[in-house]
Amino acid sequence: MAKKRVGVLINTIYSEYAVSFMKGIDRYCEENDCSYFLFPLEHGKNSGIYDYHCETSLSFIQKNNLDGIIFASATLSNNVKTDLPRLVETIKMLPPIPKVSVGMEIEGIPTIKIDSKNAMKELVSHLVEKHDCKKFVIMRCDSGNFESLEREQCVIETLAKYGISVNPKWILSGNFLFDNAYSTMSHFMRTNPGVEFDAVICLNDSMAMGVMNCLVDNNIKVPAQVKITGFDNVFETSNGELNITTVDQRIDGFAYESMKTVSALIDGERAEPLKLYDASLVVRHSCGCPAEPLSAECIYDVSVKRRYDIFRLGGNQLYMLHYFLMETQTPVPLENLYSRLHYSLCLFDITEMVLVLYNHSVYFEKNTEFKRPETARVAMSFFNEKSFERPDITFNPNARILPQEIMEKMEKGYALFPIYAECFQYGYIFLRLGRFERIFYQSVLELISKEIVTSIKITGEQTEKISLKNQNVTLEQYSEKMHRLSFTDEMTGLLNRRGFYEYARRQIAASLEAGRTGLVIYCDMDGLKKINDTYGHDFGDRAIKYEAQILKSVFRSTDISARLGGDEFAVLACDMKLKDFPRIKRAMAAECEKINSGSLEPFTLSVSVGCSEFSTARKDIDELLNNADSSQYEDKRAKKEAEKKKRKPWWLR
Repeated sequence: MAKKRVGVLINTIYSEYAVSFMKGIDRYCEENDCSYFLFPLEHGKNSGIYDYHCETSLSFIQKNNLDGIIFASATLSNNVKTDLPRLVETIKMLPPIPKVSVGMEIEGIPTIKIDSKNAMKELVSHLVEKHDCKKFVIMRCDSGNFESLEREQCVIETLAKYGISVNPKWILSGNFLFDNAYSTMSHFMRTNPGVEFDAVICLNDSMAMGVMNCLVDNNIKVPAQVKITGFDNVFETSNGELNITTVDQRIDGFAYESMKTVSALIDGERAEPLKLYDASLVVRHSCGCPAEPLSAECIYDVSVKRRYDIFRLGGNQLYMLHYFLMETQTPVPLENLYSRLHYSLCLFDITEMVLVLYNHSVYFEKNTEFKRPETARVAMSFFNEKSFERPDITFNPNARILPQEIMEKMEKGYALFPIYAECFQYGYIFLRLGRFERIFYQSVLELISKEIVTSIKITGEQTEKISLKNQNVTLEQYSEKMHRLSFTDEMTGLLNRRGFYEYARRQIAASLEAGRTGLVIYCDMDGLKKINDTYGHDFGDRAIKYEAQILKSVFRSTDISARLGGDEFAVLACDMKLKDFPRIKRAMAAECEKINSGSLEPFTLSVSVGCSEFSTARKDIDELLNNADSSQYEDKRAKKEAEKKKRKPWWLR
C-alpha cells in the first residue's frame, strides 16, 4: 500500500504554536511511516504586502497529490468575522478528500478542540485565593479573535463570582505577539502613571513574555509586585529566567491526534464529529508560587545548557545567515546558482529540496484568480548532502504537484513555499526543514526566493547584456538600467509599488529629519471594471495611462508618483499641507474634464482621491496609504451619492 501523504494548513511555520503543532505531526509520521506537505499561508495583520502568494498553494489540494488534509483552523481563522467565513468558503471548494479541523468547529468536518474553560477558571481562582490578587489587567489578542474572546469571557465571569470587576480600559490588545504586548503594556503604564495592579492575565504565552519583559524593564518586580500568567505552555515558558504560570492545551498532543484521525478517515473509518480535550493549569514562578530549589549540579547543567543554546546554536545560525548573505552579494545566472543553493542549504541543515520553476512568470494581484501555467519543470532537487540533481522534468502543475518519480523520493515532511517577487510568481520550492529555528528558516526562504528570481532575470537578460556590451555600454550603465527597470511600471512609466515604497520611505525620513511634513495621496479610478466590461481591456489600459498622465500634469517633478497596481496610484508630496488637498482635487477633476472633452474615447474618465499627512507620529508608509485609501473611499461614496441625487426628479431632491 502506498504511503499516506497528508496536507497540513497552518498560518506560519515560526510561531510558538506552529512549532509545537508540527512536533506532534512529525511524531505521528515517524511512528506510522506517513509523510506530509506543510502549507504555511502567511495571512493576517502581520503578513507582508506580497504574502498573499502563499495562498496559491491551496490549488495543489487534489486527490492525486494528497490523501487527506488537516486545517490548523485556530491559526487560520483568528478573526471570527473575516477569516472564518473565508476559511469555510475555501474548504467548500476543495475536493472530497478526508479533512480534519483543529481548534475550530467547522460544519461537516471532524474537529479536535481543546476545552480550556475549567483550566482558565482554575487559573483565576488560584490568583485570587492563593495570592489575594484584586486588581487585574487582561492582555488579549483583539476583539475579533474567537479564542481570545472565549478566554477573556471566562476570566471576566470567574472574577465576577469573586465580586471583582475589570475596568474596560484595563483590557489591552497585544495581538498574540511579544512586541505588541510589550509596547501596549508600556503605553498603558505611560498613560496611566501611578496606576496600581497586582496581576496581568495574558491570553497566550508570547504576550505574557512581552508583558513580563516590559514590567522588569520598568523596575516592577515579578512576581513580588505583579503576577503574570500565560496560555499555551510553549517551550519558552519553562526555559527562561522566570518560568511562567500558564495553561497547557497540549498543542503537540492534539496535532498528533489530528494525524491519527485523518489517517483513520483515509482508511475508510468513521470519526467523531467533535473530540474535546481538557487543558490543565501549570503553576510556575511568575505567579509567586515557590519552585523546588535546584541542586548545585542541576544549576550548573542549566547554566551550561543556556550558554550552549545562546552561543552555540544561536550564534551558529547567525553565522550561517551571515555566510549566505555574503555569498549572495554577487548575483549569478541559474546555471551557476544550483551548486551554491545546495551547499548553502546543507549548511542550514536542509538536506532535502525540490525546486519547480514555471515556463514563464505569472502576474498575480491580491484578491484575483491565480492561473498557474500548464508547463513547469523540476529545475533542481537533492535528497542528501553529497550531491544535487537537475532532473529538468517537464510536467503540468495543474494536474500534479510534482512528477511521480520525484514524489516517490519524498518520504518525510516538506514545507511548500511559492517563489515570488512583488506581483510575479515564478514557481515553488519544497524543503525538509532542519533543526534550526523556524523564524530563521522563514528568513532564509525569503532570501532564497529573491536570489532565485534575480538569477532568472539575469539569465533572461543575458542576450540584452551582450547586445549592450557590443554597443560599448558600460557595466555601470547596464546595472543602473536594470535597477531602474525593477522599480518602474512598464505601462505608465511611473514607479511601481516596490519603487514607491523604496523612495517614499527615504523621502519621508529625510523630510522628518529636516522638520518638514507632507501628504501621501491615494488615487483610484471610478468605474474601471465597467470600462473593461463594456469596451474591452485595451480601453481599460488606455484609461489607466490617462490616469498616469493626470498625475504627471497635476503634481510637481519633485513629487513621487507611482502605480501600485491595476488602477490604484499613489503620490508622495512633501511640504504640502491638508489645506492644499482641495486644490489638488480640483486640479485633478479639471484634468479629467479636459481629457473627457478633448479625446474621442467612448468612456468618461473620473478619479477618486484621498490623502493622509505624514508626521513624526505617523510615518509608516503602510498606515499612511491605508488612511489615504479610506479617505479615497469617502470621496468615491460622495460621488455616488451625488450621482443618485442628480438622477432623482427635481421635486424629490
